[in-house]
Amino acid sequence: MDTPNYRMPFVPSILMSEGGSIDTCDVGESIAHNIMLLITTKKGENRYDESYGNEVWNLEFDNGITSAVWENIFVKSLKKQIMEFEPRIVQPQIDAHVEIVEHNYDTKEHTEIKKKVKIAINAKMESTGERFSFSTELFLSPMSID
Repeated sequence: MDTPNYRMPFVPSILMSEGGSIDTCDVGESIAHNIMLLITTKKGENRYDESYGNEVWNLEFDNGITSAVWENIFVKSLKKQIMEFEPRIVQPQIDAHVEIVEHNYDTKEHTEIKKKVKIAINAKMESTGERFSFSTELFLSPMSID
């Protein structure tokens, strides 16, 4: 019997209510939830396992790091994390690309500049050999120029 995959966010109070049940999801969605946690969790932030999380967030306020160096650290750390904490996928190919995004607001007198990272992962599901794909975008830092 397969272990159920629970949909995030997990709300224990629903289970405790009369007739309560927790929403489940397919294995691909469950893997995607875990990968997103691996991406957004800072190494050492998880009190139950300090090795869980991406090392790149330790460089969060280091302005001397180039985008290429940041991307390299991010990819290496995420690949290591996936291999350790997400055994349901194998042979992960990870791509991360940082870009600068500008936005002008009609209500503001300045241009807002943000760094955004595009992340793509291609792998195979360990149990079936099916292709697994994941992609997301995150804003890294807001800046503004008058």
